[in-house]
Amino acid sequence: MRLAQPHDQNIIPAPPLQLPPVGSISTRRPPEMAPAAEPRQGTLGAPRPSPDSRQTRAVQRSWQSPQVRDVRDRVEDLRYELKVRQQPIAARACGFGERDRRVIDPPPIIQLTVSDAHTKQVDLDELRYSLNVVHCTLWSADGRHEETALVQPDKRATRRLMGQLVASPSVAKDEHDQEGCFFCFPDLSCRTHGKYRLRFVLMRIDPANLVVGGTSPILTEVLSDVFTVYTAKEFPGMRPSSALTRALKLQGCNIQVKKGNEKMFPRKRPAVGTGDAPTDGDRVKRLHN
Repeated sequence: MRLAQPHDQNIIPAPPLQLPPVGSISTRRPPEMAPAAEPRQGTLGAPRPSPDSRQTRAVQRSWQSPQVRDVRDRVEDLRYELKVRQQPIAARACGFGERDRRVIDPPPIIQLTVSDAHTKQVDLDELRYSLNVVHCTLWSADGRHEETALVQPDKRATRRLMGQLVASPSVAKDEHDQEGCFFCFPDLSCRTHGKYRLRFVLMRIDPANLVVGGTSPILTEVLSDVFTVYTAKEFPGMRPSSALTRALKLQGCNIQVKKGNEKMFPRKRPAVGTGDAPTDGDRVKRLHN
């Protein structure tokens, strides 16, 4: 009879290994669990676009009418031209406050004409394209330097030209009952006095290019005449609205009709006929005026 040794008491028998039968272990993964291609070292692996995303982009492009797509494809064959139908004349410097902001008078009105570069015929479809926009900036009187931004003594830049600097098209008839495409700027103000010009550039927004970092080309541009921004003491006052402004206002354009300063800019009165003697009422009106 063998006696148990001390070290034999600490030995615990291990359970038997449960191994599957030979040939039952498979190294192939099911198709749905196949590993994706690993990215290269130092790069991020971008997943390939799925068919669903390609279909989504196709649906986003399909909403555009064939007419709009056709105009976009032949932009190079069109000739764009901007004309300042109503020139800015004067303005009162609004300073750096927001309470007493006076607009440039009269409000600039820009007209767009589009014609075929070969036949010179007017393209009415492009005139009605709703995503043509005109952007306005402030320039020096000689037209060489942009003055839209103003650098303050603490080196902070602020806007010298205030208000709504972008205008959308409005297809309407002018004071001569002629239809055209107009861009109105009724809300422009200048902070400092001096002589300036306004620069207007035309851009065509493409719905298919509305992405982060997308750009729109400048099709044409035009400079206004030189106008004067006065101080509060030297400002002559607002002018009555022109016939073009009134005509566009009646057709729904976002522009205000102003009576103006009648003392500085009196309206023309009908001349009294040579054969008609002035009445007592006319004499009284002249004395009061």
